[in-house]
Amino acid sequence: MDKTVRERGRKGRRGRKSQHDLVFKQKVAREYMNGDCSYQQLSVQYGVGRPTICRWVKRFYSELSVSEPTSTEMTDTEKKELEALQRQNAELKKKLEYADLKAIAFETMIDIAEKQFGIAIKKKPGTKQP
Repeated sequence: MDKTVRERGRKGRRGRKSQHDLVFKQKVAREYMNGDCSYQQLSVQYGVGRPTICRWVKRFYSELSVSEPTSTEMTDTEKKELEALQRQNAELKKKLEYADLKAIAFETMIDIAEKQFGIAIKKKPGTKQP
């Protein structure tokens, strides 16, 4: 009588053969990482569980992110939005500069009025407001 020795995995259980090959797993993970689809969409499309896809993405993240550079090209709408934000930023900087100049002018005006009329206009620290 021959006794065949079976290879057993952890705690005496047999290891399972993967249903999907490595290339397929990397393809699905790459699709998610490119931002083409969500976990749910990929799950429905390929008939694989969402947690499984999540696990594949975590497993292949470092490999795929280094080998697959993401495109940094901006679309037309993004370019227009950037230009609009830059214009708004410049306008707000001008308004801030004007407000600073206005504050300096008011302080100077108060100092001159205090000297000319001899009246304390500036609020003294520690006084209570009504």
